[in-house]
Amino acid sequence: MKETYSGFITDNKNCSGFEFNTDANRIFDFLNQDELIIKMAEYADQGKPALAGCVLELEQFYEEMDNPTIDFSDGFTRTVVGRMIKSILKPFGYQVEKQKDFPKNRKGKYFVSASCYKLDTSEATMRIVKKIEEIET
Repeated sequence: MKETYSGFITDNKNCSGFEFNTDANRIFDFLNQDELIIKMAEYADQGKPALAGCVLELEQFYEEMDNPTIDFSDGFTRTVVGRMIKSILKPFGYQVEKQKDFPKNRKGKYFVSASCYKLDTSEATMRIVKKIEEIET
């Protein structure tokens, strides 16, 4: 099963200050979309920071929020976002390996580096499946 926001808070006690923050919950739900999980996994599989796969989309989502109660210019808040990604990718078997700068074409306004992940399917409870199907007309 995919990670939930409440599960993320339970597993990350140092993020408990965000437990009832609806904007933090919205950020988590945004990152937890299948399409973005796939992008993050693809970047991780290339040895790049997972967040680089969707950083520009995330920052656009954030900047379109009306009076956000979460602040991406704050270092701890950016760390919380990184922990969200760690929790989101964990069921797929991805584990933090190291911190790395984003590729030049993926640097954001707020995020310029993030964790890289290695895949260990022995711990995975979910998997990403890509397939080609014929379109029926």
